[in-house]
Amino acid sequence: MITLEKYLLEYIKSTALTNPFYVYAFSFINAVLQILFPPYPGDTLTIFQGYLTSKGYLNIYFVTFSTLLGTYVSSLLLYFIGFKFSKSVFLNKFIEKYFNLRKIDKAEMWFEKYGSFAIIINKFLPGIGSLTFITAGLFQLPPISAFISIGIATIIHNTIIIMAGRLTGDNIILIKQTLKEYNKVIVIAVIIIFVVYSYVKLFYKNKYANSK
Repeated sequence: MITLEKYLLEYIKSTALTNPFYVYAFSFINAVLQILFPPYPGDTLTIFQGYLTSKGYLNIYFVTFSTLLGTYVSSLLLYFIGFKFSKSVFLNKFIEKYFNLRKIDKAEMWFEKYGSFAIIINKFLPGIGSLTFITAGLFQLPPISAFISIGIATIIHNTIIIMAGRLTGDNIILIKQTLKEYNKVIVIAVIIIFVVYSYVKLFYKNKYANSK
């Protein structure tokens, strides 16, 4: 029995050979679905498209641009939903179905401590990424800060995923293993970044207090 994931992988591979512009359009749609429907295997498909760019079937700049655009637009949409509708978001059946609202407290904690920087970090934490954009709106993060931090998170995340695809190949098992290893590395990197960030913040806070 063929799964949706395998079907899409076959579609991307066959279409890239005949009409790559359809794949570029799909890259945009794929990125949107990845953000709006977190269970959707968007990263797996993006990695595969990255692999196809290494073989010359697809143009890496077109794939990257369409993926970045899809991710950025859909991420801003979630931010504006949270910003405009605030607490009523929790009563929305769509949000309740596709997003783990139990993690909203964790996201809130990150925002209280780190502000817009939390968007960049949470984007790389499994199960929290998309919810973070809604949370940023709920807590009225200023639009300019949201636009910039969402943009930075989008560029870093998708660039890493596409580059990983250029090294992975078309082996679905290897692709999934790459994603697992990627998540492990990211979690470790996030811990290191926050340890350093907290140390520097504490250092300057103490320095400022001692200078009074």
